Amino acid sequence: MWARVERVIEVLIIVFAITLLAGQVVGQPLLLAYVETGSMEPALDPGDGFLTLPPEVVGEPAPGDVIIYRAEQVNGGDLTTHRIVRETERGYITQGDANPFTDQSAGEPPVRDPQVVAVGIRVAGTLITIPELGTAVMAVQTVGGAFQQRVPTQVWVGAGVAGLFLLLASSRDTGGLNRDSVQNRTGGHDSGRGLQAGPREVVLLCGAVVVATATLSVLLPLGPTEYQVVSAETDLPGPGVIPAGETETTAYRVPGGTVFPVKYYVEPASDGVQVLNGTGSGRIQPNNSANATVRLSAPSDTGAYRRYVQEYRYPLILPEPAIEILYQLSPLAPVLVFDTILALPFIIVARIIGDGPRIEGSPGVSSRWSKLFGGSQR
Repeated sequence: MWARVERVIEVLIIVFAITLLAGQVVGQPLLLAYVETGSMEPALDPGDGFLTLPPEVVGEPAPGDVIIYRAEQVNGGDLTTHRIVRETERGYITQGDANPFTDQSAGEPPVRDPQVVAVGIRVAGTLITIPELGTAVMAVQTVGGAFQQRVPTQVWVGAGVAGLFLLLASSRDTGGLNRDSVQNRTGGHDSGRGLQAGPREVVLLCGAVVVATATLSVLLPLGPTEYQVVSAETDLPGPGVIPAGETETTAYRVPGGTVFPVKYYVEPASDGVQVLNGTGSGRIQPNNSANATVRLSAPSDTGAYRRYVQEYRYPLILPEPAIEILYQLSPLAPVLVFDTILALPFIIVARIIGDGPRIEGSPGVSSRWSKLFGGSQR
């Protein structure tokens, strides 16, 4: 029983590590997030982590929810973790639990739904936290800061996934990172061959890298595109300056993929935006691009306003009608199906192949991962 619990814990560690790494690449939290300051004390101390889900999964946030949003003024215009204290017609009013004033009092406009990238998960009204998770992540980032400036982030993601799988694949059923258990027949000493990864681990490692890379390629466009609209009394020069009560059209460029054709969707993510018929979705061949026509409306009241457009892109690994059906269910549904399709061949091959040659009668050397995916010792 304890061996099973240990394997479950290892899987959870892998999932947490991959989501943290992926979140760093796409520029927004995926399942896990952490805070660096004390503005959310006592709910979150500096360095604490917490579980999150995108608003597309949990629905629109409500007063009392802890959200992560793309700020315009506070926190240097970076991602900010604060709580919604109330909701108005113009958007959410947010505030750090330890702050004596709201973000809007500090000059931040009310937060709109397209700015919200994640919502903290609460159980019985209590935020689910992971103490010191962010402290560990920030320590690793500090140590590797000099190297990260010279190496693309995607390489760090691949190296992190590979390192985690090799580390766990090298461990034995006796627990820990042991050396080979086969004894030297003449001297009775360990053979001393050190840590090893069998064929199954190599296959699973390759599958993890492929799935992680494909997932990141889909998730990278996450996040709405913002347009600044100025409702003016007269038609003045400049992009986004529109006479009050009138409209203006602009082109939104959608890049294609490099290997597979891409199915794309461009949707309004706020009021005052319309994607003209026939341009909101389509197919792009590799290394090409497409344009969607966006119509921006200026309110009758003069002033500055924000408008948002959301883009989704999916490689055509599935038939186009299948992607359409999945997309109607949820924008995240095609991503889950893609990952499953990519992972299945690697899992099947890992179940079929053996762990390589070994001495008959010796203690089993199949890894925890081969047992996890259904392998058995001969």
